[in-house]
Amino acid sequence: MRIYSVYFNDGSGNTDLVATTNNLDKWLEENNEQRIADGLDPERLDDFEIEEADTYIYEEKPNEIWQSYIL
Repeated sequence: MRIYSVYFNDGSGNTDLVATTNNLDKWLEENNEQRIADGLDPERLDDFEIEEADTYIYEEKPNEIWQSYIL
């Protein structure tokens, strides 16, 4: 699975992380739904800096999770 970090640069040198997602198109759709509801113009993916994130996902057994709290 690929995970992407989405950054917005405001043109004044400020870059903010705005989202982390595994589905850029779905994220953009939901982002634009909210923007339109707020009376703003929709955005495009090329309005953002997008980087593939280094992702480390570990599978744990249910008992291992609880044991870590007990110790």
